[in-house]
Amino acid sequence: MNSLTSLVLGVRLLVPCALLSVASAAAAADPPLASAPAAGLAGATPAAPAAAGGAADTAGATFALEADGVAFGTSADEVARLYDRWWDQHFVAKYRKANPGPKTKELDYQLEEQKKVLRRVTAFDGRTATYDKSEFREEFAHGNGETMNSTKMLRRGSGADPKAVSYTRRFFYFQDKLWKVYDEYRLEAQGPLGADFKGATDKVAASLGPKAKRTRGTTSQQENVLFDAGAQRVRVIKLAEDRVAVVRADSALTKVVLDGRAQHPPTQEEALDPDTRAALR
Repeated sequence: MNSLTSLVLGVRLLVPCALLSVASAAAAADPPLASAPAAGLAGATPAAPAAAGGAADTAGATFALEADGVAFGTSADEVARLYDRWWDQHFVAKYRKANPGPKTKELDYQLEEQKKVLRRVTAFDGRTATYDKSEFREEFAHGNGETMNSTKMLRRGSGADPKAVSYTRRFFYFQDKLWKVYDEYRLEAQGPLGADFKGATDKVAASLGPKAKRTRGTTSQQENVLFDAGAQRVRVIKLAEDRVAVVRADSALTKVVLDGRAQHPPTQEEALDPDTRAALR
């Protein structure tokens, strides 16, 4: 190996090492496995404050509703760029373990492909039959300028033996402004939301604080609890005995979205259930 090659490889290895130090510091202060900086976007929503009662109560009862610095009102491109940095940090450990050469090139490819995921935006224009049958089919409407993108994320649990868990995060936009975030979790004893629906609801309530008003859930086939926190509305939805969704929406943008839906009622065909529509085609 000549001196120039040695120098290039040395620099390449040095950069992930430096990033690792930053990522390690962030992980120590934040529940996610690899979180973007809290100020990743201008006006980013900070993580919810811990409930009063000491560190022990906080670990068992609260849940950081927004740990990745996402702000309502941002565009799909801004969200994707924020998560570019999230994935850069997440891949640091993988680069550290890889030998220079084919393995690092493979990681380069994986990182590049991962960053493309949030750049795939679905427009709800009446041609999304798969989503029309999904568990979150009540979260969007066709023909109203609504879109969505989604990705798999990682997050640490709570308690004495926190477990890193995977969850699905969906971003909903209205005219390319983020108005709702839909996070789907599997319930586990050491997971971030606990083992059952009641425990998950209690953790979200504790995270929102006493000023959030708990009200009857929205009309739905799924059991759900709604919290009105003023600037945002948070729902906890029971998808199954071992799965829940935590849905946060900006109150002002929600009104705009619903007003838009009222002005664009579904066509006669769109009003039919997905199976009936499919049979007619």
